[in-house]
Amino acid sequence: MPVTKIAVIAVEERGILRQGLENRLRAELARAGASPLTTFELLSLYEIKEDKNAAVERFRATGAEALLIMRLVDKSSAYREFQAGNERYAPVVTGSSAIGWYDYYTVGFMAMSSSYGSLREKVYLEVSLHDLTTEKRLWSALTQTMVGENMDRLAEMDKLVEKVVAAMKKDGVVP
Repeated sequence: MPVTKIAVIAVEERGILRQGLENRLRAELARAGASPLTTFELLSLYEIKEDKNAAVERFRATGAEALLIMRLVDKSSAYREFQAGNERYAPVVTGSSAIGWYDYYTVGFMAMSSSYGSLREKVYLEVSLHDLTTEKRLWSALTQTMVGENMDRLAEMDKLVEKVVAAMKKDGVVP
C-alpha cells in the first residue's frame, strides 16, 4: 500500500543544499500524488541525531507516516589535465654549464602551452523510506551521478529527484 504522508530529510550540513534537495523531493513527491513535507525548518540534523524519539514525535505531529532520507554514501573525484596544440620539439636541459639562463628559460617556455583541466565527480546517494510507526525500511535505492565542473548542478539535481520518485512510484511505495 502506498505511503502518502512523507517527511523528507536530506542529510546535508550545508543548509542551502539541504533545503534545495528537500524542496525538490517534496515537489516531485507532490506531483506523484503524495503529501510530503520538508524538515529543514522543523529540526536541524544535530537535533534529530541528539534525540531520535523527540524527532519521531515531531515528524508524527505533522501527520507524517513515513520518513524519506537522502544521504551521501560516497564521492570520488578525478582531475585530468592536458595541453592543447601540436607537439613540438623541446631540447632537454642536461645541466651543462655551457647553457645560459636564457637558453634554460627558452626550453621551459617552449614546453608551455595552454593547459586545460577537467574535474569529474562520481556522487553516490542512498535514498530510503522508513515507516515512522514500525521504524522499518519500506524502500531504498542507491544512485550514482557523474558531475562535471561545467554542468548545471541544479538541473542535475532535478533529474536525480525525478528518477528517484519515478522508481518509488514504479515500486508502488508512493501513489
